[in-house]
Amino acid sequence: MGPVAGVLSSVTGPINIRDAALRWRFIRRIGGDVMADRSFSGVFPILQMPFNEAGQIVFEDLRSEVEYAIRGGVHGVGIAYGSEVNKLDDHERDEVLSAVVDQANGRIKVVMNTGAPSTVQAIHYTRAAKVLGADAVMIAPPAVAGIPTTLVSQHLVEVASSTDIPIFMQDMNGAGMSPTLLADLSNAHENLCYAKIETLPTPNRFTETGELAGSNLSMFGGANGVFFIEEMRRGAKGTMQGIALCDIVRKTWDTFQAGNEVAAESMWNLYQPLVKLYTLAEGQLYWVAKEILRRRGVFTEAYPRMPAVKPDDGIFRELDSLMERLGVAPI
Repeated sequence: MGPVAGVLSSVTGPINIRDAALRWRFIRRIGGDVMADRSFSGVFPILQMPFNEAGQIVFEDLRSEVEYAIRGGVHGVGIAYGSEVNKLDDHERDEVLSAVVDQANGRIKVVMNTGAPSTVQAIHYTRAAKVLGADAVMIAPPAVAGIPTTLVSQHLVEVASSTDIPIFMQDMNGAGMSPTLLADLSNAHENLCYAKIETLPTPNRFTETGELAGSNLSMFGGANGVFFIEEMRRGAKGTMQGIALCDIVRKTWDTFQAGNEVAAESMWNLYQPLVKLYTLAEGQLYWVAKEILRRRGVFTEAYPRMPAVKPDDGIFRELDSLMERLGVAPI
């Protein structure tokens, strides 16, 4: 057993986050191969999962979606809750990740959601994701009402200790992670070096997290870009939004990074009426986002996996009007 494995195997019982940080600094001093890839930045849209009316995955459309993302200039893609990953069985998860990694072929990075109710499951999914070629994984706290922060910390540190690829900690409504917790965890383990911050409103969480974590943590936005501009002003290293308008997101990102905040904000505000349509609750957003992809020539069919409430006809008429007015076309 090597020195790193020996230190980690000595952990028994609940993990104290301060002790985990001290232990990890010791591991780094004795030369463990623990340096996570901290190069992730830019536009990382979350893929939509293409299903046919019977609920089967259309893999040709999935590969088409990866090519569409690359044409749109993205830096990476994610397979996550927005991809309905929670509606896939384990075999489908592996098939989807394998297809996306194969189609990407090293041209962009691939992030796989490996969150699960138990630590054992999350470790299994994380190890499988690495074997199948994922560049990073994303994990939200287990959705257990009233779960203590100490158990959330233990869960994430144990998963981080099981792999050598970076982890996006996902702070989202219903499974929130406070700025203090994100900062503490980024100090506790080298692999816990990214955060996708989505608990609304996000701007104050970006400010506080950035102040507490400093360079230990790279912050990404999400939540379909509700506060995209504000997050960039507060130091976001990237954004993980829906994929339907990934080319517009990339143009907005580039404009902002070039120093023209006013132009970036004006560009993004122009598309807000359309973005608003694919933030609809009850599963309606899947219907809308997939219909946009179908009309842009990416998908051949536009169905979510049920159950998911279908928007009324008025929403689709509004979608017609907005896409025409804004000139949203195939790329």
